[in-house]
Amino acid sequence: MNRVEIKNKAKEMIRGNKWFILKPLIIIELVIGLIEGISLGLDFAFGFAKVETVEVLGTKTTHYSAGIISSVVGVVTGFASTALSLAYAHYVLSFIRGKKEELSDVINFMKKNWVKAFIVSLLSGLFIMLGFILLVIPGIIVSIGLMFYQEVCADNPEMGDMDVIRKSWEMTKGHKMDLFVLGLSFLGWIMLSPLTLGILYIWLTPYMTITYALAYEELRK
Repeated sequence: MNRVEIKNKAKEMIRGNKWFILKPLIIIELVIGLIEGISLGLDFAFGFAKVETVEVLGTKTTHYSAGIISSVVGVVTGFASTALSLAYAHYVLSFIRGKKEELSDVINFMKKNWVKAFIVSLLSGLFIMLGFILLVIPGIIVSIGLMFYQEVCADNPEMGDMDVIRKSWEMTKGHKMDLFVLGLSFLGWIMLSPLTLGILYIWLTPYMTITYALAYEELRK
């Protein structure tokens, strides 16, 4: 896997396509944020949520306890975000293969595969958690080994849940160090982004997204 070639190709692909790559994430996350904000407002309006001040080691902190409305909505939007991640992986893979999907395609993919998205995401999270319980290094290895589970699932929504996990693990065999170094190559940009008040993320997010999609595409062959 040639890291430099993949990153250079990603730079070319995002030129003039940053909004297209970011659009589903921004629009759907704004909608989810609006729904969560309204639910929190309703909790306060009906007295379900409370603001509490707690003093710890002489320092007072104020926080609110979520009410029943925002708690239920939070669970629903959590499911939606998981399904969005899978649908977004499909959207990005279609893009690097020369097809530009519409936002409606993302929504339809979410609706068809939200259960699949939740189960596979849960399995991946459990395996990664077990890896970190053992030690940091095993946790990192497992994280890298399962980093393409969404892409595998997006390409093969009919595949068994554990088969998706196994496929991602098999794809990364012999390439985990390459993928680890690939991730490290973005570290400087990630650390610099907050200093630009997040503006750099407009370029960095599409860049990283397409880079990893291209890495998956290469390992898939």
